[in-house]
This record gives sequence, C-alpha cells and structure tokens, in this order.
Amino acid sequence: MKIALAFVAAVLFSNVTLAQGKIGVMDLQTAIIRSEAAQKELKALSAKPEYVALTSQAETLNSDMKALYEEMQTKGLTWSDERKAKQLKEIEYKRADQQLLAKKLQQEQNEIYQKLFKKYGKQANDIAKEIIKTGGYGLVLNPQSVLHADTGYDITSQITDRLNKAK
Repeated sequence: MKIALAFVAAVLFSNVTLAQGKIGVMDLQTAIIRSEAAQKELKALSAKPEYVALTSQAETLNSDMKALYEEMQTKGLTWSDERKAKQLKEIEYKRADQQLLAKKLQQEQNEIYQKLFKKYGKQANDIAKEIIKTGGYGLVLNPQSVLHADTGYDITSQITDRLNKAK
C-alpha cells in the first residue's frame, strides 16, 4: 500500500513539474548587443572622428596623470610644500578632465545602445517569445534577478543567433 501511494505521489509530482515547464534565464539587451548588426554599429561608433578624438584625449590624460604621480613619488620628497600643492592641483585638474571625458564617452555609447535597443528590441522580443514557447519554458528570468544559474539555463545566445540569422 505504501509503495503504491509513493508511486502515485511520484507520478502526480512529475506531471505537475512537467506542466510547469523549464526554467530559463535571458538578457535581451545582451542578446541585441552581441548580435552581428549591433557589433557593426558599435564598431562604426569607435571609428567616428569625434569618438576617436575623445578616446585619444582620455588616453593622453591617463598617461599624463601617471607621469605626474610618478614624478611626485620620485621627486616629491625634495619639493617644497608649494611645489607639492601645485602638482596635486594639476593632478586634480587632469582627474576632473578625465571624468568629463569619461562621461562624454559613456554618453556616446549610451546613445548607440538606445538606438540599437529601439531598432532591434521588438524583433528580439518576438524571437524570445518564440523560443520560450517552442522551448516549453514555464519561467524565464532576467539574469540580474538571479543569484545563480548554470549556463545551461541561459537562452540569451539563442536569441542572438536568431537575430544574426534574421538580418
């Protein structure tokens, strides 16, 4: 009798589990950004003269700040307080310039990302719905809301693959 009850419980539990479907994790934004079309547009951004100039300025500022720090470490012990203050002020000015450039570069990237999400968002969403339906997923979560998931649960790459094929 106990064995029969255990068997019935196991069958019912497995049917409930099957009815609920599989669990998946996906990130539509990542799927879009990893697509070939998006990568082409990101590459085009990095080739724009304005973006290249900003990147070059940021690299120059980084090397200037590094040189100022190194000079201060090697020669700073022999400097007067006035000279040290001047050096620190120059470093602070360069840091402020660097932060401004970083904001400008981030803004350029964000504009491209928004354009990509607007351009490919509906298509990616439709593909995701199709994958969820055909894959029998009962629950699909955003990776930011998941503490841990093995890579086998991630269906993001399936969306990217279909975006690449859709062109």
